[in-house]
Amino acid sequence: MNKQHNTILTALFTMIIMAGTAANVVQAAESKDNEAKELQLFSKAKISLSEAIKAAELKTGGKAIEAEVDEDSKTVQFEVEVLKDGKIHKVMVDGETGHALKVSLDDESKEGVEHEKE
Repeated sequence: MNKQHNTILTALFTMIIMAGTAANVVQAAESKDNEAKELQLFSKAKISLSEAIKAAELKTGGKAIEAEVDEDSKTVQFEVEVLKDGKIHKVMVDGETGHALKVSLDDESKEGVEHEKE
């Protein structure tokens, strides 16, 4: 009985490890796909990441703390997080024109509040 119990436990641990390994492989593949998509979008941008940051800072009057290509967009857009007055504002910047398209508060208490381009 003790050997049988150990065999079952060993089999269960093996299955758990294999499932975890499979999940890691899937995550790595998804990460590579996201990175490839991000690089492809970035290569289509007509402005630099620095220019997108400047546009976001000018629009909000704050300081950028994070910036990246928005891989969820169908067009080239940069998502820049800007800190102003203790709040984080998410600014979407058009990757072709450099114009700030949308500013929204990235604060859970203010979620859903957006300011469209004027």
